[in-house]
Amino acid sequence: MKTTSITCNNKKCAAELVGGAIFCHICGKRQVAERYKSPQKKSARAEMYWDESRKRWRKRVNIGDSTHVIFGKTKDEVREQIRELERNSKAGVALDDQTTLAEFALEWYATKTAGMKPKTEAVYSNALNVHILPFFSGIKLCEVKPLHVQKLLALRPELSNSAQSKILYTLSQIMRTAVRNGLIAKSPCEDITAGGYGARKKIPLTREQQSKLAEAVLGKRCELFVLLCLYAGLRREEALGLMWENVHLGIPAPYIDVRHTVVFNKGRPFHSTDLKSGAAYRSIPIPEILSNALKCKKTDAGSDLVVHPERSEGAMSESAFRRMWEIVSGPKSRVKVKCSEEEDPKGYKRKTVKRPGLVDFYVAPHLLRHTYITELCASGMDIKKIQYLAGHEDVTMTLRIYAHVTQNTPQELSEWIVKTFPGTFSGTGAAES
Repeated sequence: MKTTSITCNNKKCAAELVGGAIFCHICGKRQVAERYKSPQKKSARAEMYWDESRKRWRKRVNIGDSTHVIFGKTKDEVREQIRELERNSKAGVALDDQTTLAEFALEWYATKTAGMKPKTEAVYSNALNVHILPFFSGIKLCEVKPLHVQKLLALRPELSNSAQSKILYTLSQIMRTAVRNGLIAKSPCEDITAGGYGARKKIPLTREQQSKLAEAVLGKRCELFVLLCLYAGLRREEALGLMWENVHLGIPAPYIDVRHTVVFNKGRPFHSTDLKSGAAYRSIPIPEILSNALKCKKTDAGSDLVVHPERSEGAMSESAFRRMWEIVSGPKSRVKVKCSEEEDPKGYKRKTVKRPGLVDFYVAPHLLRHTYITELCASGMDIKKIQYLAGHEDVTMTLRIYAHVTQNTPQELSEWIVKTFPGTFSGTGAAES
């Protein structure tokens, strides 16, 4: 059996004694056994404290190299915030970053839009200045939650689905950039979809409406623009940028080359050769009605541009185009006119009044192009040729938008209906085959 030994508690003696000895056999000093000391308990400390001034639960935590004070309405809310801080710390997110969303968004915008097309830059600028920055004013980037994004879109029910999608896309770009730079762990825009009302269904003009419109614009300054969109399928910016040097008349098959465009930047026009895509560069044969109108206008053309302001040779500004189109637009258009002498004797004031357009049906610049492509589809032309004339980069775009014109028409389906329900009605309820 193994025995234990102790040392005499007399320092001068320090003899080795058998464990449990009461007296030292050398110096005779009594050996006192050490008393058992129970481990001291740490003072109980509350998990978190109630802050009476804030009416919130408060907890101070050390995460990484920094200390954070967390507040919450409930203890579970405080615990969830602590867990989120720990997750962000593990993901490498800067926990002490005080950057606001507005500050980061402006820095992102300056970098993103460098060398960007004016039209695309205007989309980002409108989304930021009109919607995102006013809503998130003063909010830190790390504090933005999915609920904020949903509320931003919910406060804009008057916007279309397309407009809301542009706002959401811009905000998503900002948040994804913040994730890549280690400012937040996850984008709050994930799994959120835009709302708003759907796009207005485009109903192409009938042949009767096309003829009525062509007659109504005859001799008006909007004549060539309307005919170019309706009978050549040009986009608005392509029609405004068309030059006479690209109009080929006096040959058996007259045509126009689409080589120029006009883009608006803050209302100002810029004439450019940078079209929407590579497919937009095309040569379009033109029908006789458009060819004759171009011949008449070319003889007394006062500008290198086919469509230009009345008193200028340069490209038409956005406000000038809007005024020109008000001549065509339907009865919903409103114009400012001078008040009568009874309403304003000095003649300074103006009032907004309704003015009927040239036609009594809805018409828009892109609807003219839509009508042109629809007519090509209805004629039975090969879809690849239609894609070329329309300037679509991908044939799937042409098929997705215009396939309904050639598919499932009554003429195509009637043969199948007759085969499915054969016989004629005899008047007695029986069918004769």
